[in-house]
Amino acid sequence: MAIVPRTTRRVPRGVILSTSFRNSLLATTSHNGKVAVGGATSASRYDNQIRDIFMKCCVPLTLFFLTSLLATPGFCQKLTPVTLGLTGRSLSTLVFEMRIRKGHFKQEGLDVKLITIRQSDVIIKAIMAGELNFMSIIPTAILASVRGLPIRTIAVNQDNAPYVLVGRPQIKSMNDLKGKKIAVSSLGGMSTLVVREIVARSGLDPDRDVTYLAVGGSETRSGAMAAGFVDAALMTIPLNYAPERQGYNRLAWGPDYVRYPMNGISGSPDYFAANRDLVLAVLRGMAGGVRDVKQRKSEMITFLKSYLEVPEDEAAKSYEFLMSHMPDNMIVDDAVIRSAMEFAASALRLKPDAVPDISKVRDWSYACAATKSLRAQ
Repeated sequence: MAIVPRTTRRVPRGVILSTSFRNSLLATTSHNGKVAVGGATSASRYDNQIRDIFMKCCVPLTLFFLTSLLATPGFCQKLTPVTLGLTGRSLSTLVFEMRIRKGHFKQEGLDVKLITIRQSDVIIKAIMAGELNFMSIIPTAILASVRGLPIRTIAVNQDNAPYVLVGRPQIKSMNDLKGKKIAVSSLGGMSTLVVREIVARSGLDPDRDVTYLAVGGSETRSGAMAAGFVDAALMTIPLNYAPERQGYNRLAWGPDYVRYPMNGISGSPDYFAANRDLVLAVLRGMAGGVRDVKQRKSEMITFLKSYLEVPEDEAAKSYEFLMSHMPDNMIVDDAVIRSAMEFAASALRLKPDAVPDISKVRDWSYACAATKSLRAQ
């Protein structure tokens, strides 16, 4: 049996070869069952083969994993905290919640937090004080703008408010509300003005015949009515479906009385101007959510069931409403904004010359820029 001289075999620095991998490399130099290694020439040929395999396999794999790691959202990236005020879970807030759960805002470098504040007028105060970056309650934002406060609406993801006035089982009609209590979000919010309009157009005196109690968002208002604290409550679909199944009565459908955008992005124009890139990132995240809602019906209905804790048929009905009132470009016609402004001005009993210009109420330049940059991606 011939003795094969031992030869030092070098591998590139930093590479550790397992026994099985080393044996497989040795096998590549064998011929007819005999290892053809011997002398300086064999060692050199062996070293070259190892280098070739390393360059062909290990280097590309290393680069692949490194590239994948660097592309992971949030890797070596400091997320910018963003706060968005709302009065509670609703059909309108689906877009934000879904995008947060899926991590899509993080892909924009944002750590978005939804802050629940039950009374919408308190949200306005928080925006004015710089304690919140954005708010989603468009009716309250428009009302504040008409009052002369520096609040702008820059995007809309639901162009109609699906308000429903629901009464307890013994309240069969609007006339039965005389001397009764109605739950609203806040006494200074748009929801109260909507109820007052419904009450007035039903033949009752909105100042004398009913009492308004500010209890918070739709969920809280529904709970107050179920507990007997109030006789009726203004809700948004689909939160009205469960009470109606239990014998509560639908007294009025909000869009029959007034139309205005329900949800989107509003806030301080000074903050928007000083943080333009951040604002555009938020709007890109919202625009992506609008796209997902429209393109993934089955997934969205399933999400709605879980998010709002409603049966599938109610989630499906809610989805259809949302689909029909969700603008692709996050912009609504100025006629809709003017209608909301006129309603607010009338409710506030403002003189025509006291109503601000529409440019003080809405600014679509941010939505246009965000949509354009999203298409370019």
